[in-house]
Amino acid sequence: MRLPIPLVVLLLVFVTLCGLFNKSTPYREPGLLIFQSKFDENGQRVPNVIPDIGAPDERQHANYISYLKSGKGFPVLIPGSPDLFETYQAHQPPLYYILATGWSAITGADPEDSEAGFRLRFLNSLIGIGTILGIYFAALWGLGRQDVALAASAFAALLPMNIALHSAISNDPLLYCICTWVLALAIKGLQQGWHFKMAIGIGVLIGLGMLTKTTALVLFPTVITALFLSHKKHQAPAKPNAIVWAACLVLPLIVAAPWLIRNMNLYGDPLAMSVFKDAFPGSPQASSFIELFGSSGYWMGMVLWWTARSLVGVFGYMDIFLFETMGNEKSGTLYIAILFLLGAVGLFGQLGFKKFKDEAEDQSLPQPGGFQIVSLVLLVFTILLFIRFNMQYFQGQARYLFPALASFAFLIGMGTVRLFGNSSKYAWIGVGIFMLLLDFASYSAITNGFEMRQP
Repeated sequence: MRLPIPLVVLLLVFVTLCGLFNKSTPYREPGLLIFQSKFDENGQRVPNVIPDIGAPDERQHANYISYLKSGKGFPVLIPGSPDLFETYQAHQPPLYYILATGWSAITGADPEDSEAGFRLRFLNSLIGIGTILGIYFAALWGLGRQDVALAASAFAALLPMNIALHSAISNDPLLYCICTWVLALAIKGLQQGWHFKMAIGIGVLIGLGMLTKTTALVLFPTVITALFLSHKKHQAPAKPNAIVWAACLVLPLIVAAPWLIRNMNLYGDPLAMSVFKDAFPGSPQASSFIELFGSSGYWMGMVLWWTARSLVGVFGYMDIFLFETMGNEKSGTLYIAILFLLGAVGLFGQLGFKKFKDEAEDQSLPQPGGFQIVSLVLLVFTILLFIRFNMQYFQGQARYLFPALASFAFLIGMGTVRLFGNSSKYAWIGVGIFMLLLDFASYSAITNGFEMRQP
């Protein structure tokens, strides 16, 4: 299938912006955290100096790759280890790091070389192409509408935070790509019917997701929902049988079993969650913030406010904000305006959901109800996992919600298409122009922000 020209344009712009963000983000360089200051011995508030000012946890992800390249096998997370700062990602599942080690060999990039960052990071820019394609085909298979598919793809491709995440060394982008394609295939099965090869593909992908990051567990309720809805929608042979169910839900455990067994032997926990807890007793605990600010202050003033802003874009170690040179108050006001606009567009699409149903009937397109339910299940379970994490640790970062990036994109895509009405084929341009303005502001923020924060 030939890709439509607008989608190709979006992919090219995405990769170009990733390159710009990549080039402007320091790699393995120290710097200051201005908005996360600390008190000195005299009780004066001073900027916090950290050994790596670039992308969050990037240094530790790169160290994992370096360890694999050394031929020592997979690293082990050891609580209390003197090198814990350099190795605190050692508990992560291995798939991304195996790919990145191969990419490092192909490109000749040494993960510990401060000049190698651009080449190593570019792997995730390529992975991001796969995610955008997954969003496009999920909407196309789910709704039969290219206008929504392109508008949703434009949102994901040009969202500043998504670009920043795909311009860094991290296992997150691979997780997003796998989650998006599992969603896309589950939606295709729901709308067009199931067969064994599709079920095998979904099962293998979920297993690979579990070998990338434990957040992939959200894919189980997503696929179960699609299978359940398909029982009512289809008749044999398109209806999912026991073999399809087993391939989707049991095969992932078989694929991930070697790593789960390893973790069980090493840490006494197949998901390595216990060793993570033991290794970071000093991490920002939710209980400490709740004691300081109260429950509403913690959940609304910290988790929600930090997460909402980073849904648009907060860069570096959550320390570089859009419009920060205008002052905190004006910067916060502009974030609220952007979030309000995006929320209004998404809500507008949902309020017009009946219109999408009627148009589907008139044009003999797939009914959108099942598509919508499966997409929202992925979003809801991702949010629940995020809330559970923040009940223990403060991590108000939207990147933990991006396994459901497609769900966000569909809301914006449907809303924009409804706004454009009879000119809906141009909705992707409207999304693109707005997002490019945010990209320009974000690029200015990181170029100026990192310059201010480097000694």
